[in-house]
Amino acid sequence: MNILNLIIGITSALCALFGLHYVLIAILGGFRKARLHPKQPPKHRIAAVIAARNEEEVIGYLVESLKRQDYPEELFDVYVVPNNCSDDTHGAALRAGAKVLTCTREVHSKGEVMRFAFDELLNGEAQYDAFCIFDADNIVDPGFFQAVNNALCQGAQIAQGYRDSKNPGDSWIAGCVSMFYWGMNRLYNRARNALGLSAALNGTGFMVSAGLIRKYGWDTSSLTEDLEFTAQCAIHGVKVHWMNDAITYDEQPVTLKDSFTQRRRWSAGTLQCMKRYWGQLAQGVFKRRSFACLDMGLLFMGPVIQLICFVPGILALVQVAISLASGTLDLPALLFGAIAGALGSILGSDALGLLICLLERKTGRVRFSALANMWIFLLSWVPANLACIFFGIPKWKAIPHNRGMNLGQITGKNQDVGA
Repeated sequence: MNILNLIIGITSALCALFGLHYVLIAILGGFRKARLHPKQPPKHRIAAVIAARNEEEVIGYLVESLKRQDYPEELFDVYVVPNNCSDDTHGAALRAGAKVLTCTREVHSKGEVMRFAFDELLNGEAQYDAFCIFDADNIVDPGFFQAVNNALCQGAQIAQGYRDSKNPGDSWIAGCVSMFYWGMNRLYNRARNALGLSAALNGTGFMVSAGLIRKYGWDTSSLTEDLEFTAQCAIHGVKVHWMNDAITYDEQPVTLKDSFTQRRRWSAGTLQCMKRYWGQLAQGVFKRRSFACLDMGLLFMGPVIQLICFVPGILALVQVAISLASGTLDLPALLFGAIAGALGSILGSDALGLLICLLERKTGRVRFSALANMWIFLLSWVPANLACIFFGIPKWKAIPHNRGMNLGQITGKNQDVGA
């Protein structure tokens, strides 16, 4: 029993320290006023780049929102890169007013599509100062390019924008995924920015300067190209800035099955990045004392730490079995503790979702069922992580995007935007 208690204590302490890292940053930085880049006159040429696979139903809405940016039209272009399509994404993008880059090489991931696009645009006639990356199902706030210009004028080489949700009220799972992203905005990226630390790329709605791509290239091959490139930036000592006023509205999955598929892919990509970059990140921590390297190293260890967190529970069950066999088990106390712990976890998870909605002023955008079921969403992350650890990298599956919406429908304001 003493050995079991020792192992329980060590693994519990390890999990607690891992969680404490995120909690302290969230508390110290998440409640501070957002730091915005000062507004500057428009001067930088920007290219919006959109990798699109079978996105005919939604691509027009995104292109239209980009064409209506509050930024001089001569300073930006919109490029759609159709790949592996069996629908008319190409035609829909052209009809909406985008320029189309036709893939001339075989691509198997978003990272490979982006590499092709950057190669084409950097070697093209038009010269751009920065590229903004979006997913095909997005809608972009009119002030996005101006916020990017402001960040570039302040010396940012790469910056993540605010990832909002297009359809948080479609289902309880769409609401839970929305709360997850709102929490990432406030308690992860904005918190780090407030403390002068590096943020992390979050899949869509981010900017990378042409100079940074020319210097280091875009060499990603994992299922999470955003986190992979963030790790590369940490290794090279490049800070990821945060643009709280550069808003992208993203379509969320509406079923638990699609959300689970999405998160299992994220978990698999995280493990891929851990295997590939953890050694270099560790060197950055010990040789350069890089907090960004430490931050990314811990993030990549998330699925493994979650597995370790099961150890105290499993060993506690072993202790219960031993006590039961010896007749020393206080069953009423055990049941009370188990019920109290379960209720505490459920209420704590739901309270976290409510806190995020209150902080971000989003309470009117989600269903009550999303707030009540936040604990289910968080709990379902456990099998997603464990499946990747024990069963390897899953086969890529597309998440359907068919929620065609314009900015006015999302914000409730009278906006003349459509496809």
